[in-house]
Amino acid sequence: MKYIFIISFAIFFVACSNSNSSIGKQLESIDSLVINFNESQTNNILKSVTTTDRTAIKKLAKFVNNKEAEIKQCKLDGNLMFYKEGVLASDVSFNYSDDVCHHFIQEINGVLISTVMSNEATDFLKSLNEEKSWY
Repeated sequence: MKYIFIISFAIFFVACSNSNSSIGKQLESIDSLVINFNESQTNNILKSVTTTDRTAIKKLAKFVNNKEAEIKQCKLDGNLMFYKEGVLASDVSFNYSDDVCHHFIQEINGVLISTVMSNEATDFLKSLNEEKSWY
């Protein structure tokens, strides 16, 4: 009985561990963030939002550190540039405007990783693009 408990706990631990822990580790201790929003249907930057607010940075890092998703060929609405002590730590592209393509995408160790974008993340990015500030 004791062994069944130990095995069950081990399976539970592995199943519940975050599959994107490398993303989470990469975004630990970020101290600034630049969010670029692209012009519609282009990769030209329309506007940028910069913040050092820990609440906003943690919120966006949490959004990006979500479960993996299928990589889809969609236009990109912009990117999140996470900095640590002035050095780019991660560049994460995103799409929030196309309902079938809500996702974040980034390269980690030479591999493209796509993660699910929640409705909250979509609303958050839309509000920033509309120059509303809430978090």
